[in-house]
Amino acid sequence: IDECALKTHTCWNDSACVNLAGGFDCLCPSGPSCTGDCPHEGGFKRNGQVWTLREDRCSVCSCKDGRIFCRRTACDCKNPSADLFCCPECDTRVTSQCLDQTGHKLYRSGDNWTYSCQQCRCLEGEVDCWPLLCPNLNCEYTAISEGECCPHCVSDPCLADNITYDIRRTCLDGYGITRLSGAVWTMVGSPCTTCKCKNGNICCSVDLECLNNN
Repeated sequence: IDECALKTHTCWNDSACVNLAGGFDCLCPSGPSCTGDCPHEGGFKRNGQVWTLREDRCSVCSCKDGRIFCRRTACDCKNPSADLFCCPECDTRVTSQCLDQTGHKLYRSGDNWTYSCQQCRCLEGEVDCWPLLCPNLNCEYTAISEGECCPHCVSDPCLADNITYDIRRTCLDGYGITRLSGAVWTMVGSPCTTCKCKNGNICCSVDLECLNNN
């Protein structure tokens, strides 16, 4: 494969691509455009220079042959000078631990957990929570199962939680009465069965406690 001819090489600035057996090399003539320095915030970083971002002290960037590469700071918990803000998992102080919302479980700084459909994190003794992100669903009907936080697709409108009721789509109950969408009633001859009109669909469920008492 000739990366130079296909322009799939990674040569930067004014360096020239030279095809080699099994790869390529970048050759650069003398001149300021071939230093490998990186334009950065109105100035330049030298080729090989490493620095920390001003707006994010937990990210380290480096300049290599005209390109800037950034990554999160690697955490070495054996290093006593490790930045605990960037590496909360290295913080073993008791004062930096957190009790969960039930008051029964202890988390270390940097730990994450889910509670009441929220994503929570312990950071230096303080608990921070935010809404759990759910995937976008491309379906007409969705439902949330018991014990779950995010909805899933269902094909049966009787199982759906997300129905917007249209009063023009009515149901005819066992009494011969027209019910508006969203209406709830008790089934004829079955006092423990409750029915609901969901946009033209009659959806019924049985109250087991009612059955046991009768």
